[in-house]
Amino acid sequence: MNDVRDAATEAYFDERTPEYDAGRFGLAAEWIGRGGPEVSLVDVGCGSGNVLAYLREATGVRRLAGLDVSPRYLEQARERTGCETHLGSILDAEVVERLAGRFDFALLGAVLHHLIGATRRASRARARLALAHALTLVRPGGHVIVLEPVFYPRRMMDLVFWAKKATTTLTSRRIELFDQWNNLGAPVVSYYTNEELREMVAQDPRARLLELQSTPAYLSPLQRRLFIHRREDTTLVVRREPGGRE
Repeated sequence: MNDVRDAATEAYFDERTPEYDAGRFGLAAEWIGRGGPEVSLVDVGCGSGNVLAYLREATGVRRLAGLDVSPRYLEQARERTGCETHLGSILDAEVVERLAGRFDFALLGAVLHHLIGATRRASRARARLALAHALTLVRPGGHVIVLEPVFYPRRMMDLVFWAKKATTTLTSRRIELFDQWNNLGAPVVSYYTNEELREMVAQDPRARLLELQSTPAYLSPLQRRLFIHRREDTTLVVRREPGGRE
């Protein structure tokens, strides 16, 4: 995979600086807290550091790191938490190799659906690669925690992907439909089902899925009109097993 950057998505986040509700990371906090304050944690796609700040407060963990493609985000995360920071993409093998095996926990919070390729299939391949790279960041016996919004049916998510793709060829603007969460244009997203997320974990021989927890989430009237009938916030806890290929 030669081009691991998505300039349009990166520009969207760098300009808008959205912060998602850190309260959704309760299960992550529970697992991280079991390790005690001396465990190490890297937040992949850390943004401005609000989730790192939440996890520090909730668990007492002190060895924090953030990985992001935005220097501005990393500066904000450092100011907010005092964490170490690393500039780069989870899809970049050189970045991952430099940090391989350094952490007890790696967090992928609402990251996978933003790793966009030319097609849905290519996007799924990027999501699988990100999960594999996250497993490389943690030492054997360490854990990767994934949080993703999931929607059903899958075919409607195909339509959302291609509608956003088509809109971005016409304008770089985000076109909001009634509120900021219903929109066309940037950023293009590729949402997955719980079954697809399980399959991504199963494809890596180093990975063992320990827990999958889904919580029903708000589904807007517009989404219902588009025949989207189910939305959840899903957290997966994946352990890196000893042995297996890199």
